[in-house]
Amino acid sequence: MIVDFGFSSALANYRLLSNTITPRPIAWVSSINSNGVVNLAPFSFFGVVNSTPPIFSLCFSLKSDGTTKDTLQNLRDTKRVSISLVMVDWLEKVEQSASEIEPNRSEASAFGIELESVDCAYPPLPKGVKVAYFCDLREILNLSVANTTALIEAKKCFVDDEIYKDDLRFLPPHLGRVGKYYLQAKEVIDPKIKE
Repeated sequence: MIVDFGFSSALANYRLLSNTITPRPIAWVSSINSNGVVNLAPFSFFGVVNSTPPIFSLCFSLKSDGTTKDTLQNLRDTKRVSISLVMVDWLEKVEQSASEIEPNRSEASAFGIELESVDCAYPPLPKGVKVAYFCDLREILNLSVANTTALIEAKKCFVDDEIYKDDLRFLPPHLGRVGKYYLQAKEVIDPKIKE
């Protein structure tokens, strides 16, 4: 089967990509709106596009009513976001924070997610995350009417002392996305070791 993206629907494209480019990390993005309200939203269309400087892509579709997502509007306004990587313990709260609520209401307060400020120059993080990035906006790409991609540069990385190793070889307990399901990495496979 060959799927020609030029003739397939947006939904078909999304399903094909979300079920084959796996596992996709989940970015739990915190941003602050012009009224100082913290927005917290998960994104699975998120990835590393460059290492030096570290640049991520964050892909946005429209809200169900056809308007811009709050995170994208906040990023345009403030030029900063914090990205926490999701752990299995957070799954229920992550799912709740994906709900569309009014822009001046925080998902953190709506769903009882405690926040903490790790770097006062950036939006706060859900308390207890193990890895997070503090990012500045580099560029916004309007690739189609319904899809926008932001390129954001990580300026700092937070790694909890509990998992940090000096050689930077550690396996955080993150969740990834496979279609509509989740996957947790539990084993590191060394390609140099044969069974």
